[in-house]
Amino acid sequence: MNADSLQALLAPPLPWLVSGVILVLLWWAHLGFWVGRLRTHLHYSLCERIPTADGSAVELRRVGQNEPTAAAPPVLMVHGVAANHRNLDVRADCSMARHFAAQGRDVWLLTLRSGRSDLSWRERRNTRYRVMRDHDLPTGVRAVLERTGQAQLDLVGFSMGGMLIYGALGRTLPEALVRRVVIVGSPGRVYRPFGFLRVAGLLPRYVVPPLSLRFWARSFAFMVDYLPGPFHRLVHNPDNVDKGVAPSALVDVIESIPGALAADFGEWLGDEGHLRVEAEHVCEGLRDVRVPVLFFAGAADRIARVDGVRYAAERWGADTGQTPTVHVLGVATGYAADYGHGDLAVGRHAAQDVFEPALRFLD
Repeated sequence: MNADSLQALLAPPLPWLVSGVILVLLWWAHLGFWVGRLRTHLHYSLCERIPTADGSAVELRRVGQNEPTAAAPPVLMVHGVAANHRNLDVRADCSMARHFAAQGRDVWLLTLRSGRSDLSWRERRNTRYRVMRDHDLPTGVRAVLERTGQAQLDLVGFSMGGMLIYGALGRTLPEALVRRVVIVGSPGRVYRPFGFLRVAGLLPRYVVPPLSLRFWARSFAFMVDYLPGPFHRLVHNPDNVDKGVAPSALVDVIESIPGALAADFGEWLGDEGHLRVEAEHVCEGLRDVRVPVLFFAGAADRIARVDGVRYAAERWGADTGQTPTVHVLGVATGYAADYGHGDLAVGRHAAQDVFEPALRFLD
C-alpha cells in the first residue's frame, strides 16, 4: 500500500464530517431554544460570592429583605448533589424559600462549590464531601450570621445538604450557632437504586469520571412531562408534580457532579451505604447532638430511601434523649401521593405537606 492509498484510507469521508458539524449545530440550537423557553429568572435581594479558606468559594443569596430576630433567626437552606441554590427555589410558585419568606422569615440560599457551574480544574478535583463539610457549610453559616448580626440560625438541608449537616454539626460547625434543623430527603445511609451500582465501590477514585448531568438534563427537559425516562422517574414521581415544574427544574437546578464527589458516593455505595470520612463514621457522630431536628422522607424516594433517612434520625441525639420525628410522605401515611425525591421540594402538595410543617417546627 502506497502513501496515497494509506492517506485516503485514514482520511475521514467528507459527508461524515459535514453531518457531524450539522448535528452539533442542530443540538446547540436545540439547547439554546429550550433553555431560553424553560428557564425562569428569580430576584434576590443579595447575591454574593464568599471565598473559602482552601481557595475555593461558595455563594449566598438572600430571598426578600425580612429582618431576623432571636425568636425567628435567619434560615439557611442547603441544596443537594447535582443541584444548585435553585433546589429549594425552583419557581416563584414552587419554592420552599419563598414560602418561608412570605411568612416573614429571613431566608438565605447557600450554593456549595458543587453547585457552581464555573469551577476551575483545581476546584473540581477538590470538590469532595469532606471539603464541603469542613469549609463550605461553616463558611455559609458564619457569613449569614455576620451579615444579620444574629447569634444563631436555622438550617434546612435537602438531600446532600442534610448529609453535610450530619457530618458538620458538632465537628466543623459548632452546635451553638444552630438553633434548629430541618432535614428533607437526606439519607444517613445511601442505598443503591440499581444493582449494577455495586461496582461503583470497586473503582479506584482516579478513574471515576465527572457526571455531566447538566448537559443531559437540559437536552431532554422539553420532553420530561410527556415521556419521562428511567432517570426522571428515579429523581421524582411524575404523578406528583404539576406539568411545567420538572422541565424548569431540569434547566435551572441540575448541575454536573465532579468526579471527586462522584467517587465519594461510589465509596459509600461499596461500603453498605455508610457515610464515612476516612475512618470516621459520620452518623455515629450524631449521637450526642442536642440541636432539635425534624425529618422528611418520601415513601417512593429511591435516592434517599425511608430506611436511609431513619438511619440518621435514629442516631440524632440518641445519647441526649432526643427522639426526632420523621414524616414519611406517602399514601399509606395519609398523604395524597407517594413522594419521590424531587417531589419533597416541588411536589404538587409540597407547600402543605413539607413547607408548612417545617415552618411550624422552626417557629
